[in-house]
Amino acid sequence: MAKRAVKAISAVSAVLVLASACGQARAGTALPDGDQAASYVGAKFEKAMSKLEDSILDARDVTNSADAYLRIDDKYVHNLITSARTGSPESRVVHNRSQKNPDEIIDSFTPADGPVEYLYLGPAYKSLEPTPWVSMPKPDAGLVQPCAWGGVLTACKMADAVDASYAADKKAVRGAKSMGDGTTELTVNVPFSQFLDKRVEVIPADLQAKIGADLRKDPVPTTIRLNPDGSLIEFVMNAKLQGGGHNIELRYDFRFTGKASAQDLPKPPDATQVTALPDAAAKQDFYARLSQLQGN
Repeated sequence: MAKRAVKAISAVSAVLVLASACGQARAGTALPDGDQAASYVGAKFEKAMSKLEDSILDARDVTNSADAYLRIDDKYVHNLITSARTGSPESRVVHNRSQKNPDEIIDSFTPADGPVEYLYLGPAYKSLEPTPWVSMPKPDAGLVQPCAWGGVLTACKMADAVDASYAADKKAVRGAKSMGDGTTELTVNVPFSQFLDKRVEVIPADLQAKIGADLRKDPVPTTIRLNPDGSLIEFVMNAKLQGGGHNIELRYDFRFTGKASAQDLPKPPDATQVTALPDAAAKQDFYARLSQLQGN
């Protein structure tokens, strides 16, 4: 999993290294694009890989959000995911809210102390267990796998799609611009096929099968904005695609939103409100039933 996480975020790491060099450009000037951009980013790519894991683990005491929207013809999903991680040892919380159905609520809370983590189940999932909360053993690997955590999972998948697009065609990187406020803006064209393959959104197989090859080739314009120090501000995929009798609209917006504190974390629920899932088998069964309710 750790190696997969490293690969998934490699595009972002390349971007961070690129930003440090771009910061030397004059405000408002365009940095290399086209063939030059591909060469420029490529020269930084492997170097960024060696520093990737440390750069992810250093992102402590932060809050972030991911606004995820996808419409294919008359079917759509729209979720807002907000999260916080803070403390040492670290506690984490993720709030997942459907913007389509307000009853679709799932919160996950992993306190630093104790052997278990918790899920809060909103009204849409009340049939799963007799209590609003469930607990389950923490993963053996603990909290050291950033891409396995829901707070950054969307960003990981977006980065994986960017990474694969760059690996397939260096010209996927369309440009880099130094802005007047010292930030840097990078633009990348991600084929819709990479969006699907990297599961930025999990789409049922029968619906995916209806999307033809030509539409899969269409680009999803992706913008990555960075602070002057190279830290990520915002990561956005935004596209309207049409072809093969289908209309597709998507917008995925991940951003860091501030500094986290203990006030961003809930208190562990009362034991009377919790159904304990004692082992891996119980956990697997629970998630299978949850997937059925979610239609996955």
